[in-house]
Amino acid sequence: MGFGTDPAKGMSFFDVTVEEFQEVFETNLVWNFTIVRQAALRMREQHKGAVVFISSNTAYRAIPNRSAYGASKGGIISMSKLFAIDLGPFGIRSNVVLPGTIKTQCWHDMGSKQIVNGELTPIGDISDFEDIANAAWFLGSDESKNITGAEILVDGGMSAQLYPQLLNTLKSKN
Repeated sequence: MGFGTDPAKGMSFFDVTVEEFQEVFETNLVWNFTIVRQAALRMREQHKGAVVFISSNTAYRAIPNRSAYGASKGGIISMSKLFAIDLGPFGIRSNVVLPGTIKTQCWHDMGSKQIVNGELTPIGDISDFEDIANAAWFLGSDESKNITGAEILVDGGMSAQLYPQLLNTLKSKN
C-alpha cells in the first residue's frame, strides 16, 4: 500500500524508494493485468465474462503520503476502461469498485489514529466489507450485463463532497 510502518501517517514522498513504488505498481497493476489476461483467454472462448477490479476512492481524492498507492489505484481505473474497449468485442465486461474507508481489523486497530470515520461521510458511516462485496457481485453478475468501463464508488458519499460537513461544525465552534 505504500503506507510505511504507520498507516495513519503514510510514507513521505521523500522516503518512498523507487523499489517500494515499483512494488506497489507491480501488485496493483502488473499482477492484475496478468490475472485478467489469463482469465480473459477462457472468457473469450465462452464469449462472456466480467472483470471486476477493486480500486480506491483515493484514485480521485488524494491522501497525503500515499503517492504510490493513489497513482496505482488510478492506473487500475484506466486499465479497466482499456479492457472494456479491448475485451468488449469478446463479450467481456470490465468495471471497477472504488471503496472508501472500510471497517477492517486494521482500521479498528488504529483506534484514535483513524483517518476517516463515519463523522466525515454524508451518510454518517463508512463501509463494511459486505458493502464492497455486494458492489463487486453486482458488476460481476448478469444484473449488470450492459455495464462496462464503469466505476461504482462505495464510500458513504465521501467523494461526493468538497469537504466534510463536520468542518462547518468545527469552524462554528471557533
